[in-house]
Amino acid sequence: MSKKLYLLFALVLSLGILSAQEPEVNPDGPSLTPPVPIQADTVMLTIILKHQQDKNLPEIRRILEAQGFWDIFPPEDVRVVSWTLAMGLGHIITMKVPAGSVRRLNLALENGAWGAFSTDIYLTYNYEDVWREYIERREEAKEDRN
Repeated sequence: MSKKLYLLFALVLSLGILSAQEPEVNPDGPSLTPPVPIQADTVMLTIILKHQQDKNLPEIRRILEAQGFWDIFPPEDVRVVSWTLAMGLGHIITMKVPAGSVRRLNLALENGAWGAFSTDIYLTYNYEDVWREYIERREEAKEDRN
C-alpha cells in the first residue's frame, strides 16, 4: 500500500467516518437508543461524564432532573454504541453522531450535565480490526522465523 493511501486510510479511520455499514448489533441486548441510519458523515465519539466529587448521588440526580438532562441527552439522531459506568470515574459513553449534530450534542452536555459532571469528549474509532490484523501478521511472522 502506498504511503499516501495508507495516510488517507488512517485519516478516515481516525475521523470515524463510516459509510454503507450496517448498524452494529449489541450482543448484550437491545441498544439504549433506537437504531439511527448510519450516514457517511457520521463520527464516533467517546464522552466521559466524571462525577463531581463534592456531590453525592441524590444531589447529582437533582441537578440532572432540574436541567432536563435526560430529556435532551443523547439527541435523537445520535446512536449510543455503549454506555459503561466506571466506579470512581463516571459514565463512559461511546456514540455515533451525525456531523451536523455535534453542536446539538455539545449543547445538551453544556445545558444538562454541567454542575453534575465534568465532561471529556474524544474522537474515537474502532481499533479491533486493526489490532486483529496486526496479531495475525505477527503470528505469521513468528511462523516464518521458525
